[in-house]
Amino acid sequence: MTKNLQIAYSDDYLNWDLGSGDGTHITKPIRAKLATESLVDSLGDKVDIIEPAIREGDREKLEATHDPGYVSRVLDSYQAHDWSGANKSNAETAFKMFAGTVRLTENIISGETNVGFNPQGAKHHAKYSHSEGFCVFNDMVWAAREFKKAGMKPLYLDWDVHAGNGVQNLLELEDIPTLSIHASGIYPFNDNNHSMKNSKIATTHTWHSTTSHYYNWNIELPGYDYDLYRALDGVEEVIDHYQPDVVLLAAGADGHENDIWGMKYSIDGFTWASHRLSKMVEKYAEGRILIGGAGGYQPYDWTPLVWKEVVETMYTNVR
Repeated sequence: MTKNLQIAYSDDYLNWDLGSGDGTHITKPIRAKLATESLVDSLGDKVDIIEPAIREGDREKLEATHDPGYVSRVLDSYQAHDWSGANKSNAETAFKMFAGTVRLTENIISGETNVGFNPQGAKHHAKYSHSEGFCVFNDMVWAAREFKKAGMKPLYLDWDVHAGNGVQNLLELEDIPTLSIHASGIYPFNDNNHSMKNSKIATTHTWHSTTSHYYNWNIELPGYDYDLYRALDGVEEVIDHYQPDVVLLAAGADGHENDIWGMKYSIDGFTWASHRLSKMVEKYAEGRILIGGAGGYQPYDWTPLVWKEVVETMYTNVR
């Protein structure tokens, strides 16, 4: 029986007003609404919208992922580095974004779905005790650990224009591979996601000799479709070796040629990468993939279009 695509979305996601709170911040939540609407328009009754409801025990999930004192600063004092002063609405929305990924993770584990998309998920810069890079709670770290607790072999892949430093940092001592494909010479600058900057395509990885698979794998790109194609060769090598049975994807749209970061991926490039990844997910993971939106700063057009193409391509090929 064909399983539906599940999307974690609520208009509560629109209550996400970072910075000074005057609406000028480059992270605009309308992108999540537009991407969700586009997928529903395209796929119709093959899509289930899942409420990102906060349930009993979800705060404990946050406290298992982050410093409990930090969780308290956000949820009780309504403060984080990404907005000014105390902002209860932002704090509650950050929690609901995390809860959206929790609900999708639970549904993938139970077998209710095999493809889940949280457009406001993949907050991949969030650290153990502070927010960073517009990311407050690191939902993908919790999800990866939860999949592992369920007896699965998760693998995290990130093709956002910025390195998935928070995920790598929080998982680097665990038996969960993290792979990040990103631009060279931009944020984040203070983590071990960059090296060999003089190479056209620079790659670093850490091999764990006991279990014989990757902990961390990073590749820096100049940012054209051709470079992304070559990077996927390395991704396929790791996936073939590790053979994950669930994949977590931070599907950042900010590498698109019309975004602000100078990368040159086209819509066709994202679609091709999604198609190729779907074949790996189908081969090893029985189609199980959890997708988070991550970055994207063209909220009214290119960002939701990239997400729609990525998610629809993945769903169509693995379901």
